[in-house]
Amino acid sequence: MSASAVELPDDLEMPEDYRLARIQLKYLDHFPGNVRQDLHLTTEYCASLKEEQQVVITVVPIPADYKPDPDNPDVNPEARFWVIKGNRRFGGFRKIGRDKPLCLIDLTKADKQALIYIDQVVENDEDYRRPLTVFEKNQALALAFDAGASRTEIRRRTGRSRKEISDALAAGGLSEQTRKTAQTMDYAWTTEELALLTEFDGDEDATARIQIMVDQWGHNPAYAIQVLREERAEAAAQAKAYAEACAALELAGIPVTEHQPAGAMLLHVLAREVDGFDPEAHHDCPGRGAFFYSWRPGEAELYCSTPGEHGYAPPSAQPLSSLSSTSAAAGTVRPRDDGPSRRIVVEGNRAWKAAGTVRQAWLTAFLARKSAPKCVHRFVTRMLNTMPAALCDELGHAKNSTTYRKLGGPMDLDAALATATPGRMAMLQLLPIAAAFEYRMTAASEECKNTWREGRYSPCSVADATVWLRFLVQELGPELGDKAYDPAPIERSLIDGVPYRGDAPGQDSIVTGPEDEAPDTVPAVTVPADAVRAGESGADIPVVVSGQEPPEPEPKPETEIEAEPDGVDPEALDRAAITAEEATILAEVLAEPPADADAGTDAEEAAHPDPTDPAADAIAA
Repeated sequence: MSASAVELPDDLEMPEDYRLARIQLKYLDHFPGNVRQDLHLTTEYCASLKEEQQVVITVVPIPADYKPDPDNPDVNPEARFWVIKGNRRFGGFRKIGRDKPLCLIDLTKADKQALIYIDQVVENDEDYRRPLTVFEKNQALALAFDAGASRTEIRRRTGRSRKEISDALAAGGLSEQTRKTAQTMDYAWTTEELALLTEFDGDEDATARIQIMVDQWGHNPAYAIQVLREERAEAAAQAKAYAEACAALELAGIPVTEHQPAGAMLLHVLAREVDGFDPEAHHDCPGRGAFFYSWRPGEAELYCSTPGEHGYAPPSAQPLSSLSSTSAAAGTVRPRDDGPSRRIVVEGNRAWKAAGTVRQAWLTAFLARKSAPKCVHRFVTRMLNTMPAALCDELGHAKNSTTYRKLGGPMDLDAALATATPGRMAMLQLLPIAAAFEYRMTAASEECKNTWREGRYSPCSVADATVWLRFLVQELGPELGDKAYDPAPIERSLIDGVPYRGDAPGQDSIVTGPEDEAPDTVPAVTVPADAVRAGESGADIPVVVSGQEPPEPEPKPETEIEAEPDGVDPEALDRAAITAEEATILAEVLAEPPADADAGTDAEEAAHPDPTDPAADAIAA
């Protein structure tokens, strides 16, 4: 409907003390008593004024007896009106050179300067003037788009970039349920972060998980969302690998069971125990079968449920409890440090990958700055002089890596240098250093996932990764303020020099068994009689509960802490059991003389046990 078609009511009052007019800039000036010290004329704000003036500027006539200060260069001697409301808009018009803004001339306050001062407070007081929330702004832009405004038009009228408009439209289009969930979180959302939620819009399980990580665990949404992505990608990959492996087994006629049946032996163990047994020729055996460990769903474990038909005879066994009862009095063993539990390793590997993705997204925006924080010069100088291993190995060809391009490395370096300010030059110096660290920490090889773990191989050592992370958080952070990088828990653990204990507060990273929790009930514990040499206790035998999954090959203990010479922990023995075939293997291992300088002494002690040792009586029995 056009404005001309609107019928105005007859009883409208046209005030005589107000006038609307387009006034040339040369006739306007700021009210000399304006208390605002910084107009904050950002590029984005000025760009929003180019398309259309959204709000009129209120002015008053300058009193005839007013005498401007001739020594003040900011005073406009040709001015006829003072701007009393909209000084920021007026400053923006001046900056972009847009003439003749639409003004409301207020003739009621021309000689009432006291009221003008009060108006400044009322006009700008937060209690009287509430800005739109980030949710409301995004929703308004999304409604404008739905009403027919193009992205280009919205961008021109708001002064926002293409990406900002894209994020705003995505965030504004969130479902009411997702938007309400985000609003209830104790977090100051940005439009960019809200746009990330569109991936999980309508997924109540996902948004509930994100809410837990943000509200209860204190993570920023970008990291929480990336962790969720990694979890789902891993689950999808594992499901695909499991389905493909099961299909191959079905094609080969091999039945799949949920667990390894009691009495069944893995084929590679049976091949070691029975001379002439060939696992490749086992496909016709009626006892053939396969199962999968939960931590390795794509690789089947082949077994035989009738190993006796292939000549296997289980060795005689005796209760391990008899050994523990005779030797427990001698002392206790030191607990074996297994390092991070399997659960923590899996979670840590996923968290390290997610943190790298979020960190590099932040770095891309940071490295695009035209000015450099003061600490950048100091850090670049220190790195070039100390040259950590990660830089020594990578810096020479960092510009050729995909990480360099991802972080904003210029395609034409000479062109970038030709127009770079000194501040921008410093950022370009930091860029290859950032690319070198990030490539070594996240992309150089599969072993990058171990970067957070001390004592595990990674292209980037824990020490070097810590240097980089501490720079981002401890040196850059104080200078960047609210734009500082917010580290993930696994990054914070490196910065603080403490073990990573999981993303959830209160998690423990050390466990003593193959699973996160010990079983409520434990079967009887037995070992072959010949599996223990004189002078050794059953605590020296690594035992596994029969029917349980063995521990994942990763992590392997970094150090082996042997039991005290004559000690045994009865509780440790009561928590576990070993199968007959495992005990046989252990017997063979223990029967071999140690390959060290004391081998002869150990063999002699085994052949002639100390008659005063209570364990010797148990072995002789």
